[in-house]
Amino acid sequence: MNPLANANRLKLGVFAMNSDYNARTLPPEKYQLTWANSLDVAAMADKIGLEAIVPLARFRSMADARHHSGLAYECFAWSGAVAARTQHSAIMCTVHVMNVHPILAAKALTTVDHISGGRLALNIVCGWFKEEAEMFGHSLLEHDEGYAYADEWITAVKRLWTEEDEIDFDGRFIKMKRGMSQPKPLQAPHPVLMNAGGSPAGQRFVADHCDVAFIRANRLQDIAAEVEGYRRLARETTGREIQIWLIGSMVHGDTPEDAERLVQHYIDHADQTYIDSYFAHRNKPLSAAEQLDLKRKYAFAGGGVPIIGDADSIAQQMASLNASGVDGVLMTWIDYQAGVRKFGAEVLPRLEAMGLRAPHSPH
Repeated sequence: MNPLANANRLKLGVFAMNSDYNARTLPPEKYQLTWANSLDVAAMADKIGLEAIVPLARFRSMADARHHSGLAYECFAWSGAVAARTQHSAIMCTVHVMNVHPILAAKALTTVDHISGGRLALNIVCGWFKEEAEMFGHSLLEHDEGYAYADEWITAVKRLWTEEDEIDFDGRFIKMKRGMSQPKPLQAPHPVLMNAGGSPAGQRFVADHCDVAFIRANRLQDIAAEVEGYRRLARETTGREIQIWLIGSMVHGDTPEDAERLVQHYIDHADQTYIDSYFAHRNKPLSAAEQLDLKRKYAFAGGGVPIIGDADSIAQQMASLNASGVDGVLMTWIDYQAGVRKFGAEVLPRLEAMGLRAPHSPH
């Protein structure tokens, strides 16, 4: 039932259209967050046969209370509504595990799985944003402890999804007496699970629990090495095969020159307040030159791999990512509505001609 299990060599999705988080630039054509606009993007992604629709879980801005990056629809409600209006794509609901009790998560996610007819997937986020954690009345755990918490959390959720009898759970973090969740998900043994951990603890969590790993590398040679490391760890520790996905920040022009013009256009309209607030939350030191280069990149590509060019170039870049071992690309655009339509009309046929995807026939 879940298209994430289909035979396409290169799977595709859209990310974060339920929020205004992605835009670190403010040109006039920037995507405007409304329910109607977010549904339009999701419906078009579904119509052209993309495998995944993935909302972003965000409860506050990193800048200030009024900044646009705090605008985001809550994922459970948004995912259920989108599931009811789509027919093909997996709805990959994003959950910050420390903010949601496993019993509530198990039942809410099962509800979306039933609404979608078995197309739910779960994007597990362990937490990294101190101010957001404090909003919920808890302190941000040290990195590896965050994954220890997530290990207990998803273990409890999977038990609630698969065990018919009441369960007791007495972990370091999660406590539960006579826990239960009915009905069970349509997918057996449970919905597809994903995590974006890049550290050793994160990679081990993926190997233990997840079907899909999101990687953060930006250079092709780094991507190939990270993909191979992830696959080897999953095979050696749990004997499992996993999919590897990354985020692709799309700048699609009519010509290569037009794409470069758009890059400069986005840089010229950079939201410097937003970019500076993001870097204030980074915990990895950068040289002055590295910081300047990365700030420039964030203005037009955010945290994803920049994929820039005309339709031919974009298709070739995506083919190269696939050749390096990447199974799927979650795409973002500054203008989602125009971007997903242009991608569907111009790039998808080229990927199909390359044999990376089969043509999609809408229901």
